[in-house]
Amino acid sequence: MLAKAYQALRSALPLLAATGVVSCGTTKTEEPSSDRVTRLVYAVRQHTETDENGMVTNIDVAGGMGQVMDYARYVPGGRLEILDLTELDNEAVNIIAAYPNADVASVDVSFDGSKVLFSMKRDRDDTYHVYWASLTPVNGAYELHQLTFGPYDDQNAIYMPGGRIVFTTNQAYTPMGTRADEYNHSRVVTQLATITETGGDADRKLCSQNLSHTVTLFPMSDGRVGYSRWEHLENVNDVKLFAMNPDCTQMVALSGQHGKPGNSVVQVTESQTPNVFYGIVTDRENTIQAGALVKLDARSAADHAHFDEEKSEEEAYEVLTPSVPRGDEPSPVGRYRAPTVLPDGRVLVSWAEGVVNELSEFSLTPPDYGLYIYNTETRANELVVNHTGSWELYAKPIVSRSEPPNLPSKQDTVDATTPTTFGSIDIRQTSLFSKHNNTVTGAQFDGTPLDEALGHAVKVRIIEGFSSEAATGATMFGLTMAEGAAILGEAEVNSDGSWLAAIPPYLPVHLQPVDEFELAIRNQTTWIQGMPGEGRVCGGCHEDRSAAVLPDQQQLPIAAGKDPENFNLPIGDRVEYPWAYATDAGNVNEIQALLDQKCVSCHNETTNGNGPQEFYSVAMTEGAGADAYTTTYQIPRMDLTSREITVYYDREVKPWPASYVSIFYPAALEMEMGEDTMITGTVPPQWGIPSDARNSKLIEKLNITSAIDDSRYAWALGEQFSDAIAGGSRTDHATEVGLTREEVTKLIRAIDMGGQFYSRQNTAFQPYTNDPVAGGTDY
Repeated sequence: MLAKAYQALRSALPLLAATGVVSCGTTKTEEPSSDRVTRLVYAVRQHTETDENGMVTNIDVAGGMGQVMDYARYVPGGRLEILDLTELDNEAVNIIAAYPNADVASVDVSFDGSKVLFSMKRDRDDTYHVYWASLTPVNGAYELHQLTFGPYDDQNAIYMPGGRIVFTTNQAYTPMGTRADEYNHSRVVTQLATITETGGDADRKLCSQNLSHTVTLFPMSDGRVGYSRWEHLENVNDVKLFAMNPDCTQMVALSGQHGKPGNSVVQVTESQTPNVFYGIVTDRENTIQAGALVKLDARSAADHAHFDEEKSEEEAYEVLTPSVPRGDEPSPVGRYRAPTVLPDGRVLVSWAEGVVNELSEFSLTPPDYGLYIYNTETRANELVVNHTGSWELYAKPIVSRSEPPNLPSKQDTVDATTPTTFGSIDIRQTSLFSKHNNTVTGAQFDGTPLDEALGHAVKVRIIEGFSSEAATGATMFGLTMAEGAAILGEAEVNSDGSWLAAIPPYLPVHLQPVDEFELAIRNQTTWIQGMPGEGRVCGGCHEDRSAAVLPDQQQLPIAAGKDPENFNLPIGDRVEYPWAYATDAGNVNEIQALLDQKCVSCHNETTNGNGPQEFYSVAMTEGAGADAYTTTYQIPRMDLTSREITVYYDREVKPWPASYVSIFYPAALEMEMGEDTMITGTVPPQWGIPSDARNSKLIEKLNITSAIDDSRYAWALGEQFSDAIAGGSRTDHATEVGLTREEVTKLIRAIDMGGQFYSRQNTAFQPYTNDPVAGGTDY
């Protein structure tokens, strides 16, 4: 039954301003125009279960996740309701009444307004599948069709032009099994997939992968698919907006790369004005998938028909509900979810009052989401409908709307052995300095503009990312925030700045332009990927998005006249740097073996270079009140042996080799160690900074010669060190201790790749021998 039904429907009457309501339950007979909303369809989701005596047995508000996605939370008793706003005395109609134990996780309406597309789990033993239902009954019944059937969760489905449907799935389809979200230790993540409305699973296609969750899809007026994507790449950990073509190609950033008013931008919908969106900005965790309502104007100043992802927060975002926190603190005015823009421009939202954060979960007091019109002028919520004891979400007006252009598919194979081609016309072309003031420091650079620094690039390092699906028994890759990493290859940069490489499709990768000293000039902090056979050749290293890209020397870039360098390698041939305990004892890239051979005689538990070993202490206080206790960890300044040292990092106490702790713990101390950390003694320089060998003091101490001119050093000899490094001035310390240039390069790469301890090569990982993409195998 509806709570406050009469009030709810009265509040909905402004929706009918153009329909001519004359009395309760009576309307004129004229046909509604396209901007008149007379019906809504929405999901009703439960959060509380009771037994036969009405006693509460379970309350679930976040599926145990507490994150901005809500794909795993199932509570039976959900409904898919149609509410007729012209009939004030009518109850909403549940069109899935045949499934009393169902849960509905997303809702969309077809472009002609005749069908509803939704994801549903029929009972506890089912998984979420994509369905469509008619929005007009025939002989009292609504036509219902199931489109997907596999043993995985298919959700967030939306209609796209040409009868295509795009959705998220946690289907396993990598040679390593299901992608696993390493950072928050979930065993699966959601990726994008497509089907057709007529073919369903028979036309199922899996899109290129991200390393973490993809959520809340929305159709764009230019024919592309918009979506929110959790970006976890080293110290980047947020949710931004992306877009792709409906055939899964050309995944590009839409907004949030250069500033946003909160950690995560989710639940976005496009308004009637192309490239102007409404969405939710919130913390990534502990806000029950809710936050502040924002308006995003992503239109390019040069051409409003195109979006400009380089806009700053100030240029792009307007916070419509400034009283709602964008962090995870308790809210004084509730929080918002799932906005949709009505034909007349008003915003229909789900809203719940109260704190709406992790306190709701801990205290088992579910927020009460209902449907409201948010009045942007008065900043007031106008009630539409709110059931007692449930959530009303994902509301859509049942109206016809213009269908976006149908972008024809250019991608016609799912063969995972067919590479995707990556490259640049001129790597030196960038807007990151001129628009965002990006500079480079370390080695030969001292606040050098990025475009100038990129002129020193001699190759591009292509790094594959993987998570704990490919590192058996590991849930963290070490004392850094970095994921698993492997080098697919380092492509030559030609004299005109062009490069081209063939790499495996589907994989998330990121790029590093590399100089003559093997040092990354810049570390790309966005995952990019390609489908089989797709070409992803950009203008430059983040070229100006609103300007033409012109080759530097001739019409045809040098790389275009060559075959792409072939980095389409099987997993076992990709370059990894396991820190210790390599599965293959003869692994030439194990870092500890190198240190044992060349370094431990001088840097061990008792000696450090020419003097005794020095130590500093880190005291961590855990618990609270009477249960509080403090543990002290003693850390050597530079002990490069394999003896184990136990330390605290990211809520985990674990032993690591002394070499790994010595090199990476000084940088780790600056990464979210908390206020309950007390340090005694002198913390050494940051010997190893994840993804930044250029500013890592270990590499500065060792030094390295140029690959072009071996008389040239990354750090000029005889100059003062940039930190408190023993010796005072720079030498060729690597040669002094017998390290070859190739061995120093291994250390540089291990740091530039993220400073991971674990890899596939020290966790007994074995790839699957079949092709799960082509074969459709489930793991």
